[in-house]
Amino acid sequence: MKVYSLTFNESFVKPILDNQVSRVVQFSFTKGKVLEKHKTSSAILVSVLSGKVRFKAEEEVVLQSGGLLSLEPSVEHSVEALEDSVMLLTLTPSPSAHPTFDKK
Repeated sequence: MKVYSLTFNESFVKPILDNQVSRVVQFSFTKGKVLEKHKTSSAILVSVLSGKVRFKAEEEVVLQSGGLLSLEPSVEHSVEALEDSVMLLTLTPSPSAHPTFDKK
């Protein structure tokens, strides 16, 4: 068993684990930080652990602490922090099993 701390981190992107089935990555956003438009060949789950973010894909949603969304592979999306926020991203299958982030 391994326990992970998922609190705000000075590092914007912090890989948590990759078990070849899924990859889990923590993002620590300061207010106003933007993750520009991109896409991945994995399906994703985005969970906001603290704060509030604007997630834009086919539509725009505001996710707050406790919010969860799923997105199919190859859908362009971006994220903007409306407050200091911690977000957990789960990619399935893990990008280690296939090519991942394709820019626009």
